[in-house]
Amino acid sequence: MSKAKLATVKEELAEVSDPPKLAITASDIEIPRLNIIQSSSEIAGDAGSVVLDRTTTILEPDKECQVIPVNALKGWRENVPFGSPEMPRIAWNEEEKKEIESDSEFGTIEFAEIILLFPMPKGADEELYPYPIGEDQYALGKLNVAKDAFRCTYKRLATFSAFNDDPLCSRAWNFKAELLTRGRHSWYVPSLTVSKDKSPEDVTSFVTRITS
Repeated sequence: MSKAKLATVKEELAEVSDPPKLAITASDIEIPRLNIIQSSSEIAGDAGSVVLDRTTTILEPDKECQVIPVNALKGWRENVPFGSPEMPRIAWNEEEKKEIESDSEFGTIEFAEIILLFPMPKGADEELYPYPIGEDQYALGKLNVAKDAFRCTYKRLATFSAFNDDPLCSRAWNFKAELLTRGRHSWYVPSLTVSKDKSPEDVTSFVTRITS
């Protein structure tokens, strides 16, 4: 084989060995949902436990852990009564909200989707925390919050952002299931409160990269 032919073959092999990367957007990433078990929940476990993907307890009742907020997106949901066969419509801006309200008998309520990063506690199963960041392992989980849960999570994140130039991911937040009681009824909601602890630089870089 001539030198020219050999050089051509090597170039072709180099192109094959360097395949194009996927063009990934945020909507392509699958993030498991976080649920808090209530006394009436169908999910197995103790009331007040925080469960990832309906199967794995990530936080025991009456416990607290630190998390890093990755993203928080506010929207409006048609306020369809619980148990109704109708699926609530979703709006992500004021124009869509007004369109729903123009012909809905239920009106709309605020809600938010919040993505959180959970550091792996000592002794936990590494398979449940599949994201290596710096020297630690992390798990991602997504909350869908409305009403009291919206107030105890999204509004606190929004208030912090309004009075601070630093991004949400620059600080660790304390996360727990908080028990609320009104009259004879009690239920758990997710709760976020900001801490004074700074996030590791590796974590801040990771969050910035996946949200950009």
